[in-house]
Amino acid sequence: MQKVLIQRKGSLLYTRAYRKPAVVLTLIYLLIGAVMALAAVYAFSHILAGVILFMIVGGFVAAMWLAYLMLLWVFAREARQTIEVGGEGVREVRDGREYAFIPWDGVKELELAATIVAGATLRVKGQFSEISISNVDLTLTAPMTLREMHKAVGQTIQMRELLDAIKGAAAGAPLRMNKLARRRLSKYEWVRSL
Repeated sequence: MQKVLIQRKGSLLYTRAYRKPAVVLTLIYLLIGAVMALAAVYAFSHILAGVILFMIVGGFVAAMWLAYLMLLWVFAREARQTIEVGGEGVREVRDGREYAFIPWDGVKELELAATIVAGATLRVKGQFSEISISNVDLTLTAPMTLREMHKAVGQTIQMRELLDAIKGAAAGAPLRMNKLARRRLSKYEWVRSL
């Protein structure tokens, strides 16, 4: 089997693509907050009402950015992980160190779960560990526009090829699929042969 390296940076790239919409939303919310603050000043005839209202809107915007930055931080940590699929088995490497390894003869089960939002996830389960490979990480390997990302995540070609390779190497492992995965992939002949 030819060695395949999968860098887990798809979620980071996807989150970074929302930076421009987040900036636009920030400007819109601040403009709305300013208008509401002015309306509060005129309605209550006191500048303190406008300041308080604008501070509430500013707090909401700050909370939105804090959540966005936290997501970026979490996904940046995840992007330091790599999945290696090779002749020996499936290996998960974090920061250059092996975190989990499942040899082909130790694969107990394969699970393919499709979701509406993230495409599909392939789980390779061993006796004591599990390694997940997401369609997001297979298809989003470079910065793209949001439209291109949504189109790429819906593609199943790379996941099918990876599943074929893993299923061939771990021939004794049963494959489970959820209803959505079975429905999405049932139109392809390779699913019928699994």
